[in-house]
Amino acid sequence: MAMNNNKESLEKLLAVKNKFNYRQFFMIAVLIFATAADILIDYVQAGFNPSIFKDPAYWIMLGLTCLSVILVTLSVRDFFREKELRENSDVVAVQRQIDIAHSELMKRNLTTHFAEYVDDINDKRKRDAYKAYIQYKMSKCRRDKWRKKWQTLLDRADNDIEYLPVRGNLIEVSKVCYIKFNRVRIATIFSRTDRNKSDDENMEANEQAHINELIFRKLFTLISFSIALSTLFFEPNAFAVSILINTFSKLFRTAMSIYLGASDGQAFVKGTLLSKMNLRLDFIQKFLEKEKSKSEVKQVDAEGTAE
Repeated sequence: MAMNNNKESLEKLLAVKNKFNYRQFFMIAVLIFATAADILIDYVQAGFNPSIFKDPAYWIMLGLTCLSVILVTLSVRDFFREKELRENSDVVAVQRQIDIAHSELMKRNLTTHFAEYVDDINDKRKRDAYKAYIQYKMSKCRRDKWRKKWQTLLDRADNDIEYLPVRGNLIEVSKVCYIKFNRVRIATIFSRTDRNKSDDENMEANEQAHINELIFRKLFTLISFSIALSTLFFEPNAFAVSILINTFSKLFRTAMSIYLGASDGQAFVKGTLLSKMNLRLDFIQKFLEKEKSKSEVKQVDAEGTAE
């Protein structure tokens, strides 16, 4: 009988979980907070005093508040990012395939050939980016004299590109002119962590850009809310209620920080990093297929020679 009751309770909990996701629970919590704040505000008299902007203590507390919002959000984001990397079956499966492909490169002594393959692709991308830059400049010219000049550079592009220095993913055309191109790095393909700066816009996620967007766009509303609330003061005769309102606002701010951090960490792995990992895997597999085809051709030639 007890086992049946436990089974029924578990089924009810699963039904509730399937009915509501985390986002819906969060929206319910926001609704409860907004309702409670709307009711409690009737019991206090709020005001605004511009003299607070002259008080150093106000700016110190405001800075600490904003800093706490950012730290909580980024800490939660990192936690859920790592959790998603460990537990997401698609991410784990793709990473396993990348590791297997890497092992195959080592086993077949193809690391040198793979480096040459990457260099050839980078040379092609560099050449294409340089030509695209010249064609763009030529399309903007209105005088035949300048258009002929750019056409001459385009005709010599295949030869000139060999002598243009490269800094990371930038082609140095002159001291003040640089052309960006998607540069493939072997370390990126086999690395389990993403770099802060991106050379290859296809295979590198540039996580620092995502974090900047989270701070300056998604957290802007929350920080604005904190700043606006910090400028209010409540009458002393309603001290207990004002403390309650401030407590509710801090809980709301913390809950929002946790939610934004958790959702952004999971979305980054599932929506951005996974797609980049698939591109990395596809890049390696294309190379291995190319090498396999070469081996088969050599084997056929060897068999024909033996006969």
